Amino acid sequence: MILCRRAALAALFLSVTPMLFAQTFQGFVATGMHPQAIAVNAFTDRIYTINEPDNSVTEFDGVTNTATTTFLGLNPQMSLNGELAINPFTNTIYAIDAANPFLAVIDGATNNFTLVTTGAGPYAIAVNPYTNKIYVANFTDNSVTVVDGATLGTTTVKVGVEPSALGIDFKANKIYVANNQSNTVTVINGITNTTKTVAVGTYPSVIAVNPVTQFVYVGNLLSNNVTAINGKNNSTQTIPVNTYPAAIGVNSLTNKIYVAEIAANSVAVIDGKSNSFVNIPAGPAERVVVDELRNQIYILNAGDTADVIDGKTNVATLFYTNGQGANSMALDLLTNKIYVGNLSSNNVSVLNSPAGVPLPLFQELTLAPNNGK
Repeated sequence: MILCRRAALAALFLSVTPMLFAQTFQGFVATGMHPQAIAVNAFTDRIYTINEPDNSVTEFDGVTNTATTTFLGLNPQMSLNGELAINPFTNTIYAIDAANPFLAVIDGATNNFTLVTTGAGPYAIAVNPYTNKIYVANFTDNSVTVVDGATLGTTTVKVGVEPSALGIDFKANKIYVANNQSNTVTVINGITNTTKTVAVGTYPSVIAVNPVTQFVYVGNLLSNNVTAINGKNNSTQTIPVNTYPAAIGVNSLTNKIYVAEIAANSVAVIDGKSNSFVNIPAGPAERVVVDELRNQIYILNAGDTADVIDGKTNVATLFYTNGQGANSMALDLLTNKIYVGNLSSNNVSVLNSPAGVPLPLFQELTLAPNNGK
């Protein structure tokens, strides 16, 4: 846990032991009804789900799998858009539900919570742990609510139409907002909350940031391409991919971008230096989770299966999640466990990542925020 507590959010690995065995299923942990999203606090080895329609958050211990469910007391509705984010530095969990205009701020030590008013239709959430700011994209009223994690005071920033995804460049202290109906990305300066607008493809719905290169990758669902934004000058390049890029992940250590092409049963692997790419058979892929240290990429598929891609060889190996209605996935880097939220069976599948893959030796890569310019 010493390495974990040093807060190395990005790392440079020195050696990786080859993958020896497949993922092994360990069992289920019961949650509230219909877990929508899942997140891990590796500092405390606690896993969280947000559940609908009972508006609850389930926490369980990564060692004992002992679970506790906290009911948030909000209007119970089946929104199917619950989201979570965690500040590991403060051990605070943040939960939103598109049916209720509130951010639940949960103390990870006590599970006590406070509700903070947001805009209408909170749809996506992201946290900058270095500045202790929380960003909530409000789908219905075309805004982002900026929450001060220390005071819980809020500021409203107007963005494009139907903001649905957020990405943060921690080093530059910039927040990127994908606006579905505007076909734009709004860039928010984390110091001043001033904005700039960047044109992208049609119906941008997912976004990921490489904090090392300061490039931002936007999956455009209806134009079947990815827009690469140079965060230093907001210039763009368009990378064509297969149909419906529905999820995206970045390995900042290898400068590779992984795009789930849900309608093509494939994953596009983009070289961040050249923007060339190859397609790997996998899927139908719905979620992408990247293990940067071990250079493994996990793809959650429709149909309760998943693939793990070896980042060196681009070989995908299928494994089963064992749940029903798998719709979310998270990875604990330190314990090397995979957690899959199962919408239909009201539980989480716990799987061991391959045996023989310990946490590699690593050193910290400082990503302290600058002035946001």
